Amino acid sequence: MLTTKIVTALLFAGTTLAFADTAAGIKALDAKDYATAYRELKAGADQGIPEAEFYLGVMYARGIGVEQDISEAMRLYQLAAAQGNAQAQFRLGVRYAQGWGVQQNMAEASRWLQMAANQGDGRAQENIAQLYEDGAGVQQDYKTAVYYYKLSAAQGVREAQYNLAELIEKGKGVKRDDAAAFKLYKQAANRGYAPAEEKVGRMYATGTGVAADPAQAYFWSTLAAKQNEKNAEKRLEALAAKLSAEQTSKLKQSADEWKPILAAK
Repeated sequence: MLTTKIVTALLFAGTTLAFADTAAGIKALDAKDYATAYRELKAGADQGIPEAEFYLGVMYARGIGVEQDISEAMRLYQLAAAQGNAQAQFRLGVRYAQGWGVQQNMAEASRWLQMAANQGDGRAQENIAQLYEDGAGVQQDYKTAVYYYKLSAAQGVREAQYNLAELIEKGKGVKRDDAAAFKLYKQAANRGYAPAEEKVGRMYATGTGVAADPAQAYFWSTLAAKQNEKNAEKRLEALAAKLSAEQTSKLKQSADEWKPILAAK
């Protein structure tokens, strides 16, 4: 008969090994070694490890290393989410909102997104803020939307920075402040978000929230136009009339060479 100490040691060893397998599976997934990823993550998922369940769900959802199986992906997400995995909770929230693999259910979407948001998941915070802004699955509440957008924006989520800027510019749920809106639009634009680049170009052109600057307006409008923002494309001709040919040439070159800050995942 095994002593209590031996049983405890064996349980601890098994847990350590399972977590090591999960870490190896995630590493293999990043390296596109899908056979190893599946083997290690499947072992972890079979033992009920939420992180393994989540990443195995990702494999099934995308059909990488396995045949795509949305039902299996959702099953694994549910298992991981029920154990508090914020990534799985976020995925479930998005899927319920989209009606992907399940019947669309905004109340269920808001429930899972709220759980993930309360755990500090920046993308979930941005998504739940959208639901509060639109009144989808929850009662419309601009102040709560602002609250979650701020949390997400602080994590560098460019969509949250942009959406928060819009609410501030319109004075919804927060005092109107064009300068604060510009600052947030600029943060999102620095991350290559085309709608934000268009807004920054407009605000530089009109001197809204920032000193008017035709050169900066032309630069940001050029970046936005490269991503097919129609308003920016229309603005360029008027801006070019305020600049020399040499200036516009240099600004176009700068726009071609510009690289955005890596957006938050």
